[in-house]
Amino acid sequence: MFKSSFFSVCSSLSQPLEVLKLPYLCLTSTDLAYLSCSQHAPFLRELDLSENWLDESSLPSLRRLLAQAENSLCQLSLCGCGLSDSLLSALLPSLSSCQALRRLRLALNPLSRTGLLCLARTAAGIPSLRLLLYPNPLEEYEPGLPALPSSAQLLDWPLLEESEGRDLTLRLLEEVLNLRGRSRDLLVTSDLLNYSPDLTVDE
Repeated sequence: MFKSSFFSVCSSLSQPLEVLKLPYLCLTSTDLAYLSCSQHAPFLRELDLSENWLDESSLPSLRRLLAQAENSLCQLSLCGCGLSDSLLSALLPSLSSCQALRRLRLALNPLSRTGLLCLARTAAGIPSLRLLLYPNPLEEYEPGLPALPSSAQLLDWPLLEESEGRDLTLRLLEEVLNLRGRSRDLLVTSDLLNYSPDLTVDE
């Protein structure tokens, strides 16, 4: 009921929305298709779809939405959306086209270290980007996670006590940033609690 009422209101607005925050709404591929074709898409500056489960059926509409917003979108949050390596790989070309993007949040997604490094390379190739909030890779968790864990499982599951895995991740991320010349102006962090959601940088 809420979603249908919300989208009905959206369609009746005379001015396009620039900020759209829709976390925890169980959005479907049909909902995303509507958003991608709406009058608001080309004007979006902030988009939060966190905790809406994404799958292969959702990706075409999400990619179309990002394509519509690629010149305006400054902040994108897709935390806890079930993005695996394969889903993220299909989404990366669309993300790389968002050349106005300044903040990208992808915490609590089930990525491997390889998937994370692919994300970091794409992020480092977006000149405007200043913040990447990334998920701890699956290799850093204690054994026993399901193959495709939910965000709640990732949040509650303990990380390995040994620091070698985290140190390796940080070292590899640093190499990516150094190769792209982004070690000074792009903050990459997995710290959900202590990073600044209101990070500001020089325009």
